[in-house]
Amino acid sequence: MSARLVLAAVVFSSVAFAAEPGEEVELSSAPVTGLACAKKAIETGKLDLLSTCPLDEAPKGIVVFDVAEMQYYQLDAKSIRTSQLERAYGGGSIDVTGTVKAVDKKSGLVTVKVTEYRVTPKPKAGAFKGCL
Repeated sequence: MSARLVLAAVVFSSVAFAAEPGEEVELSSAPVTGLACAKKAIETGKLDLLSTCPLDEAPKGIVVFDVAEMQYYQLDAKSIRTSQLERAYGGGSIDVTGTVKAVDKKSGLVTVKVTEYRVTPKPKAGAFKGCL
């Protein structure tokens, strides 16, 4: 079996996550990023893409990435404001508890209805003043 075929199988299995509506989801310190960057991170294995995703990717879709499962989730807009996600976009993170609301059969994108969350905003540039 070729390396490309194995990689394609890994990518497909990660995207085609077997989540069911009503299933509980708990994410801890999950990066908030663009959908395209999340897909690229899964394909390449380069997780630094999650925190360096350009802001122009945000209008195409903001997702939360579970690094442990290599799975990304869309959060239901009725249960969390987009402005809260934007605070953590490109370097911050979010803790989420919720349930699977829907799974898009074509793309495999899982939408989570959020019941509880806590946002850790992206740090401001030059904010670190520790010992060097």
